[in-house]
Amino acid sequence: MSSANQPTRRPVRVLMYTAYFDPEYSGAALQALTLARELRGRGHRVEFATNRWPGLHERAEVDGFPVWRLEPGRLHKHRELRLWYNMGRLVWQRRCDFDILHSHGAYYTHAFIGPLGRLTGLKTLVKASLANDDLQDLSRPLIGWLHRLMLRRVDAYVAISQDLVQEFRAGGLDPARIHYLPNGVDTERFRPAETGERPRLRASLGLPAQRPIALYVGVLDERKNILWLAEQWVANQGFGTDALLVAVGPQSREDPEGVLRGRLQALSRGAPERFQLRDFTADILPWYQSADVLVLPSLKEGLPNVVLEAMACGLPCVAARASGSRELIVEGRTGYTYEHGDARDMARALSLCLGPEGPSLGDEACRQVEARYSIRAIADRYEALYEQLLGDRASPASGRGDEESKT
Repeated sequence: MSSANQPTRRPVRVLMYTAYFDPEYSGAALQALTLARELRGRGHRVEFATNRWPGLHERAEVDGFPVWRLEPGRLHKHRELRLWYNMGRLVWQRRCDFDILHSHGAYYTHAFIGPLGRLTGLKTLVKASLANDDLQDLSRPLIGWLHRLMLRRVDAYVAISQDLVQEFRAGGLDPARIHYLPNGVDTERFRPAETGERPRLRASLGLPAQRPIALYVGVLDERKNILWLAEQWVANQGFGTDALLVAVGPQSREDPEGVLRGRLQALSRGAPERFQLRDFTADILPWYQSADVLVLPSLKEGLPNVVLEAMACGLPCVAARASGSRELIVEGRTGYTYEHGDARDMARALSLCLGPEGPSLGDEACRQVEARYSIRAIADRYEALYEQLLGDRASPASGRGDEESKT
């Protein structure tokens, strides 16, 4: 259907809040930015509010989006009080500039947008991004009561996995406000390498031309379990696959001294023929397009961006059976999962993905992402949710382009 024959929507004005934002690395922030770009292309207006960390200016612009950095307080306890004050002041002063407050996170600190939205007359949405994490405070006596009280004033809850749907329900929140809406990936950017392109890409990255490449992408922290993976890989000599394990990721905020990174660097120096740690880059696409399999050993996940990106690039995926990874990886069709901490089970999954069926697993992964997780399809659903929250706001004034208008 052409855009000329489609009903159009009046542009929605959204203030998105995420605790970390560029230049801080955050999977939730990257997902927020991916969605914001797609919404902007459809004529909607998006601004960002985030925490102001040391060394950062109060105002910024990221990829053309205005960013407001809010001081979260300097005390060790109750830093959220100053954050809430500053957020409340910003939103109150500009309450006529927005329609929706959209939080990328459903933590106790994020839930404040519920009462703030009621006060300012704005609709509110919180998105839970990490299983057994965003909503953990609900089980605590006092903080849990306050967290739940604020969440009950939020208009919509977005769960990116079915596990998070259940966590919202278990928290005693209104089932009618819970929406299953997974993360999306830009399938125009993340795509398989063109025929014959891989040798050039590998050469540019300093990777061996012929050996299989197993890729880890993500923060270097304990939750991602990258140290266990690297140690097992070296100790077991690649599990008989002859694959080189390459890890690409930024140092964790939780490891300011770089202790974990240092241990990974030592492994890389000691066994470079088995494991290599490479410097992180925002342009991660060439790494996906050069690899043969993605490995994600995380102990806890939401719906991992790296699995979506790798699948979009035609990679089969091996992941520990964490929330979200279990949902994305269809056993024997797009990859394999393994039990946490079970090196033998991981070796089984790796050998299957690096074996003869690997290319067909990657092809199916690419098809699954395009059909179910493309950012275009996910943005369609966010538009519908925004419209539901705001009521019928159909208008001929929308500036959506032909590509974004396709159904």
